[in-house]
Amino acid sequence: MAIVKLPSGKYQAKVQDASRRWISKAFETRRDAEAFQAQAKQRLRAGSQLTDARALTLDEYFEQWRETAQSRASRGWRLTQERTYRKHVSPLLGFRKMETVTAPLVARVLNTMADRGLAEQTRLHVYMLLRKMFGDAIELFRLLTFNPVSKTLKPRVPLKEARHLNLAQSKALLDHTIEKPYGTAIWVQLFLGLRMGEVQALTWDDVDLTEGIVHIRRTYVRMERSFKDHPKGRRQHSHRIPGELLGFLRKARTRVESLFVAPGPTGEMLSYEHYNRSLRRYCRDLSIPVVGTHGLRHSTSELYLAHGATRDDLRQLFAHSSMSVTERYLHSKGTNLEKVARVIRLFPDASTNLPCGSLNRLDDTETSMLSTEVLSHS
Repeated sequence: MAIVKLPSGKYQAKVQDASRRWISKAFETRRDAEAFQAQAKQRLRAGSQLTDARALTLDEYFEQWRETAQSRASRGWRLTQERTYRKHVSPLLGFRKMETVTAPLVARVLNTMADRGLAEQTRLHVYMLLRKMFGDAIELFRLLTFNPVSKTLKPRVPLKEARHLNLAQSKALLDHTIEKPYGTAIWVQLFLGLRMGEVQALTWDDVDLTEGIVHIRRTYVRMERSFKDHPKGRRQHSHRIPGELLGFLRKARTRVESLFVAPGPTGEMLSYEHYNRSLRRYCRDLSIPVVGTHGLRHSTSELYLAHGATRDDLRQLFAHSSMSVTERYLHSKGTNLEKVARVIRLFPDASTNLPCGSLNRLDDTETSMLSTEVLSHS
């Protein structure tokens, strides 16, 4: 660190940040230059970057951000973020200085993507990436004081109901695939609602065939081509195995020598591409909706709800982080009202044709007893 008096009479403060890059700034007085140096020392001790946003391009900042702010993120997630940035952001904004990026420029990036016909979900990913990058530039690196990625620019993604199977279609698929390649994977996914990576990582050590319990302990991350010692959400969980699946697995255990519960045809780890292709072919053979592996997970919610599960039950089964995520798996909202209306009975001994006026003929004692009973069940 040094302070130099320039020929113009101003004082230049030079500071070297943690990455060995020199940052210089001119001030009218020596006192201002010294104050700048003192603040720089404080920020270095706190682990913050010193790079001036006026000298840093968005591409340069992205490299720092990816290696520091996102160091705790998974490798697969960081690869996805880098691919998204390089493809959609860097060509339009990468050469610009950080402080020159404005809301209209961010809007131009999103509009360009829309003009190219890219989906709202893809545009939302870019928006969230930029929002996070500039948010960290303010909170973590102290490079900026204003986030140009305005909330008003956030793309609105239409809510679409995921393709799934109803009970009859699920039953047909299960029956069709009992002896088929990848049949075990389909049975496991439909009955337990596991994510694809969790199915791939499931071993016989995770299944207690005596007690009928399955332990979800690991997952396979396709992008990283590696196993993680925890499922998505970093929380291991266990569930009761439905009786029909338990019987299926007990038979499968006697004829499968693989380490994996749902292996590929030759005992190797289940291949996503081959499994997904076969699943879709089975659906076409049965003339039912063609679903992918995640469609089976959505079909599980139909199976459990039809047999009395609640929303909280589904959240526990799917290991969701919040109920708002579970809501996406509820496909028949309100459609059971007619069925419920047909079975509601407060007067089981009365005729189903009892007119509403008949209630007015109940004496005071009966009315009081009815009110007490209804309130006690409320």
